[in-house]
Amino acid sequence: MTDPISRLASARELCATGYPNRALDLLKASMPAALEGQRRLIQGEALRGQGYFRRAGTSYRAALARLGAEDRDLAFESWLGLARCARSLGATAEARHALRRAARVPDADRETLALESALVLRAESRHRPALKALLPMLATARRRRDLSAVGFLLWAIAGSRRFSGDLAGSHRDFKDSLAAFRRSGDAEGEAYALFGLGGIARVRGLFLEAHRAYVEAGRRLRSGPDLFGRAYAHCGLANCLRQMGLLAEAEKNYRQSYALYARLDDRVDLAFVDWGLGQIHQRRGQLAAAQKRYRAALAAFSGGGEDRGLVLARKSLAEVLHARGRTAEAEKLFNSAVTLARSAGLTAHLEAYT
Repeated sequence: MTDPISRLASARELCATGYPNRALDLLKASMPAALEGQRRLIQGEALRGQGYFRRAGTSYRAALARLGAEDRDLAFESWLGLARCARSLGATAEARHALRRAARVPDADRETLALESALVLRAESRHRPALKALLPMLATARRRRDLSAVGFLLWAIAGSRRFSGDLAGSHRDFKDSLAAFRRSGDAEGEAYALFGLGGIARVRGLFLEAHRAYVEAGRRLRSGPDLFGRAYAHCGLANCLRQMGLLAEAEKNYRQSYALYARLDDRVDLAFVDWGLGQIHQRRGQLAAAQKRYRAALAAFSGGGEDRGLVLARKSLAEVLHARGRTAEAEKLFNSAVTLARSAGLTAHLEAYT
């Protein structure tokens, strides 16, 4: 395919239909200068579709530098993509800035901006205001009978219910999200609903249900281009296996997850894997190794945007420090974890099966 306009159209279609890796292949050849902004935008979409959020952000910025004043729709897409990448990386201030720039574009899609703003609240652990924003959107999607949107909104709402302590409501909404995605034929949505279902079942101690959900999600994504999803599947399954006492199998999955997240340069999710490996070491009585992992996780979470991770890392590190005789330091750290959890409206410090 030599016609650059046809290549761009085909690459867009491949991104939309779940083949972002193939889209990147079409975008390797040079383009006329007038099309370079659009090429960079679609490149960003293709990279984001695989979980390369940092690289995708670079592509979106390059697109914005090359787009003209007349390219309003493309500029809106680029700012929106940049906001989504920043949010996924926990850089919520950058995400908000990108959304403000997107809002300045004439005829900007206000519904999409409102949804993204709510998702930023969620990423900031501000789950109650996120729910206040998301619930009316769910009612609208249901009136429109937009099942894919219903599935996505229920997924987002269920996550916020979980982290604000409504575990039964979260479990119900993740099940309903999965059902809506299935009815809409959204296979990617199904996989992420299964992740959510696995997570809520796990923290409620329903390990067999959690195990089934993670295995099914991993099976769906195993051979696909979504590297982030594959990393997520390994990490979630590892959490479940750890809680079932299958430590060697859990460690194997954590290490597979770590390799994928490292490939994506996803530092926040790497920190969650560090925390999980710390839990493995702690269960084995390897306190020095556990302390090293928890400190690595804490350093990454301290970059901002992940209060839940900070709570978990502080609490776990406090346990290890106490076991090693550093009780005063441990108490100070534990108290700071509980204070942060309460101020952020989180309940992660109470999850026996987190």
